[in-house]
Parts: sequence; C-alpha cells; structure tokens
Amino acid sequence: MQFGQQRSTARLISLTPLIDVVFILLIFFMLASSFLDWRSVDLSVTSGMGTAESADQAILIDLRADGSMTVESSPVTIRALPSLLKTKLEGNREQRVVIRSEPGVPLQRAIDALDLIRSTGAISVSLTRTR
Repeated sequence: MQFGQQRSTARLISLTPLIDVVFILLIFFMLASSFLDWRSVDLSVTSGMGTAESADQAILIDLRADGSMTVESSPVTIRALPSLLKTKLEGNREQRVVIRSEPGVPLQRAIDALDLIRSTGAISVSLTRTR
C-alpha cells in the first residue's frame, strides 16, 4: 500500500465578510447615535423695563463686561455665588432671581450663571440686560 503524498495546502481566509460586518456595524452606530448634545434652556427674557416694585422683590445679579459680578450691588465671586444664593433663597425657592447683563457680556457667561443659579434650587429665574 502506497499512500500518496498529501500536500499541505494553506487555506486562505477571506476577509471580505469581516469587512462587510465591520462596515455594517459602523453604519448602524453612526445612524443610532447622536453626536450633538442639544439641550434647551428655559429662559424668560424681560424687557428691562420692570416696575420698581418687582425689582425690589427680586434678587438682582449683575454681570459686568469686565468679568465681575454683583449680587444686590455687592461684589461676589463665581465660587461664592451658590452659597450666597442658597442663604437668600432659604424657605422661599419661588423668590425671583433676575440676571442683568451689560452689553458686551458673552451669552455663554450669562447661560453659565443661569445654570449655576438653577443648581441652587431657584425656580423663577429671568434674564435681562442693562442699557
């Protein structure tokens, strides 16, 4: 009995199905995910022509173009703002908070202040600008 020599043939593995699966997964995840974080900001913009009575009842936060901030005419830093507002809002979360911004203050700075104020528990927050 003589057995013939068997050749060792290397089988080639085709990568085409693997590449197809990778592309299908890539397309699926691209279509299924959102690359932008769209958030809406609840904002009530006033005309800046409120009555003196409404201004007396609100906590006024002024944003200056030079980067400074005041709460009811006293200077405050951004780090001290949350604790100051928490003490002012104690027992009355419905207290109005008005953010007044001078011309030249970037909108992102006003939105950052709005987010910080909302994190203290304030419910009624509005944004206005000074003339």
